[in-house]
Amino acid sequence: MGGQIALTLFFGVFLAIGAAMLFWGGRSYYYSQQAAHWPTTPGDIIASDFRVNSDSDGDTYEAKVEYKYNPDGYERVGKTIAFGYTASSGRKFHWEIHEALPVGAQVAVRYDPSKPDRSVLTHGVNRSILFILIFGAVWTIFTGGIVAMVVLGETSANGMLQNMVIYSSGR
Repeated sequence: MGGQIALTLFFGVFLAIGAAMLFWGGRSYYYSQQAAHWPTTPGDIIASDFRVNSDSDGDTYEAKVEYKYNPDGYERVGKTIAFGYTASSGRKFHWEIHEALPVGAQVAVRYDPSKPDRSVLTHGVNRSILFILIFGAVWTIFTGGIVAMVVLGETSANGMLQNMVIYSSGR
């Protein structure tokens, strides 16, 4: 009994991770599509950085920016380049974004008219969104497949035996 609870919790955590990835990717996809219809206002890049994060798995890269914009008479600061945009191992990809957004650059800022603090510099599906959706789906399907194999491994032979004709047990 205790083993089943531990197994359920173990796989539950993995399924929750997959669900969280799918939720985050889906939310990023939704907002990236919505941003295509948001109004734009002029903005200025006030900070730009190229980050290299190193760990035992290698390096990841990320362009980080801050921009100011004034959609409604109040100056606001945004940091979102694109919904779902995250660091990854593709140095050239992130460097190109960093190079395109130096301090002082003037950009069009898309902002949510119902929440002007929510802003973004670009819209549409990007590789970060696709990666998290694909990875989340594969993670969840793989975990579900392992769960199904464990459950099937625990089933009895009754289903097969019901359809079997045994003339003699040989005992």
